[in-house]
Amino acid sequence: MSAIVTAHGSDGEAVQFSNASDGDDGDDVQITPTLTLRRPIYCMAPMVGQSDRPFRLLCRRHGTTLCYSEMLMADEFAASAAYRLEALGDRVRDHPLIVQFAANEPDAFARAAVAAHAMGASGCDLNIGCPQRRAREGFYGSWMQEDWDLCCAIIAAARAACPRGFAITAKLRVQYCERGTRPSTERTVEFARRLVAAGADLIALHARVRGSPELRRAGAADLTVVRALVDAGLGVPILSNGNVRSREDVALNLKATGADGVMVAEELLRDPSLFAPEKRSPPALIRDYLNLLQECESDVPREDGSVSGKDGAVTRATTEGVERYSVWWANIEVLRCHVKRMLERGGSSSKETLQRNTFRKAATLADVDRYLRARLRLPE
Repeated sequence: MSAIVTAHGSDGEAVQFSNASDGDDGDDVQITPTLTLRRPIYCMAPMVGQSDRPFRLLCRRHGTTLCYSEMLMADEFAASAAYRLEALGDRVRDHPLIVQFAANEPDAFARAAVAAHAMGASGCDLNIGCPQRRAREGFYGSWMQEDWDLCCAIIAAARAACPRGFAITAKLRVQYCERGTRPSTERTVEFARRLVAAGADLIALHARVRGSPELRRAGAADLTVVRALVDAGLGVPILSNGNVRSREDVALNLKATGADGVMVAEELLRDPSLFAPEKRSPPALIRDYLNLLQECESDVPREDGSVSGKDGAVTRATTEGVERYSVWWANIEVLRCHVKRMLERGGSSSKETLQRNTFRKAATLADVDRYLRARLRLPE
């Protein structure tokens, strides 16, 4: 049985979609009154520079049931139409999509949430997990996780500004004890409880501590902390993030944590069919991705800000003076990155494919497309 979800776009038109695949016998997970997904939720994590719409569509085609955008800056998203165009195009066209924001000010996050809702997003996420240097310098992500009052105020502001059917979520890491010397399951659970009380509809936990900007994934994720969140009965869905390096790990993660779903980043880049019943080969996935690039081309922002395709040589619109975090549509570097990740485990022939000058020095997406179809002997 399929779970039918209704979302409302910027034009007020209701969009219905189903996330259940044939033979799925899980029960339903209600995130908001209008957003219900089948358990387990198979979620694509926010990934900087790799969350373009064609790749999201590729993952959705092969079992992913919930996608996050990459991290966007809340204040710029709220203030700049050009920035929103870079981030999501003229509107959200694939559902359900949670738009993730970096924010350290309640009003900016609330205004960004309102703008995301107007564009047809299913919800917005507060990033409380990013450990990168730029997050430390900007005081967002995991670097504001010690200020629980601020994080809760940000969530509460968005919840008050948006309709109940629009999801407000939070992605966080394992908290430190009060002295900051060791991980604390108890404080992680209490922080999540406070976020839910402030209005969060879903919690995604990356089950590692913050670490340092240089060493973000030291050691295995501690899935017992996710289990503790689930056992705490917070009343909202919990997504488990960490320790998925293979298809088998997905089931092991869900069994260990009892979470409502699993959120994956790196392994989905290598295998976008990770959540599908049957594994797809890298060449087949690359062919699907190239086809999706062509199908989406008419929606691409041109350099002058209008929306149209230009024979595979398109570049996304630019916001002058603003650091760009977003890729709405894959430019040539994004395409190269995706292809490299999908061919990572392909042995010497794959390495040779990536090292050819035709691939490395191609000037347009169309050039890369032609080269890959010929080199990998991709069927039409």
